[in-house]
Amino acid sequence: MIFLECLLPDWPGSLVELIKPISNNHGNIYGILHFHDRKKENMIPVSVNFEIPEDLIETSLENLKKELNERNIHIEKLTIGEKTRQDLVKNKTIILTGHVFDKDIVDTIKRLASKKIKVPELQAKFTEISEVSNVKLKLVYPESMTEHDLIQEISLICKEKDLFLIRS
Repeated sequence: MIFLECLLPDWPGSLVELIKPISNNHGNIYGILHFHDRKKENMIPVSVNFEIPEDLIETSLENLKKELNERNIHIEKLTIGEKTRQDLVKNKTIILTGHVFDKDIVDTIKRLASKKIKVPELQAKFTEISEVSNVKLKLVYPESMTEHDLIQEISLICKEKDLFLIRS
C-alpha cells in the first residue's frame, strides 16, 4: 500500500489533477480523504491510499512524482508499506434531528473527538431557534473501532441530549 499526502488548492477540478497521474501510473486507489477542516490559505490537505503492482512500483512512483510536480502539486509525504490498523479510517454519515444547536453541537463534536471520531463535514439547515434542526455529519473513525461501537457512542450522546439519530 502507498500513502500519499499533499496539499491541493480548494477549487473545482484540483482533486482530479491529483487522481489522474496516479491512475496514469498504474495506481489502484483505495481511499481519499479531503480534510476541509484543516484548510489553510485556500489549500486543503489530502491523503490518498493506493497500490501499484510490485513490478512497476519504482518506475511508476518516479513518473508519478514527476507528473505531480509538473501540475504544481506538492507532495508532503509519500510512504510505501503497511500502516498500523489505527492509522486507517472508516467513514459514516449520520443525521441528528432535534434541538441540535440548542443542545451544544460543539460539545457533541468534542465528545466524539475524544473517542478519535472526527467530524470533517457538517451540513445544517437553520430554522427558528424553537424549531427542530436536522444536521448531517460526516464522520471519520479509526478502523480499529467497529461501526457498532461508533453508533453506540453516538446513541449515548443522543439519549443524553434528547436527539434522534438517523443512520444508513
